[in-house]
Amino acid sequence: KIFLLLSAVVFFIGCRTISSSRYGSTIVGGKYEASKDSTSYFVYPFGSVMIPGKWEKTSYNNVSRQQFFMNSDSVILSVVFSRFDGYEFNLDGAKKGYDFVKACYEWETDYFEKTNGLQHNIIEENEEKHYMIFRVYDSPDGAKVNMYFLLGEKNGNVSYFSLSRAEKWTEERRLEFLRGLLNNP
Repeated sequence: KIFLLLSAVVFFIGCRTISSSRYGSTIVGGKYEASKDSTSYFVYPFGSVMIPGKWEKTSYNNVSRQQFFMNSDSVILSVVFSRFDGYEFNLDGAKKGYDFVKACYEWETDYFEKTNGLQHNIIEENEEKHYMIFRVYDSPDGAKVNMYFLLGEKNGNVSYFSLSRAEKWTEERRLEFLRGLLNNP
């Protein structure tokens, strides 16, 4: 019994609880696992991911619920796990599945366009699996801003990933990386 109790304590040491009036508490945690060369991150009960390679947590945005990570190439990854009815355009939960994904894309890119004059385009969309990959950029070559996003919804849970400062990666590597995040664990 003591072994099980100690195991539970060790597991939750890396976690933190965030209060949420709408959904109760969430448990947040994760760590780099050298034996798997991957970094785990989870926001229970909304989602989890195994990120290939070693990624260090850098900052957290309380408003957008984005956890930022950086790897040794200085690539920045942000991760958001949340509920589909926690977004201002969908508080009633009317938009689900791919309808939610499309509405979120329109809401997000409208913000980028109006506030920063940025352009955007959909790279890949899958209505059946409820996800979309899109790009937000300042110019066709992405000289100053060149971000790739993957947005997915499953059973009311939203997984939202973005990559920036990934100039060392080809576009195909960026897309494969993002697809891999959605298809795990």
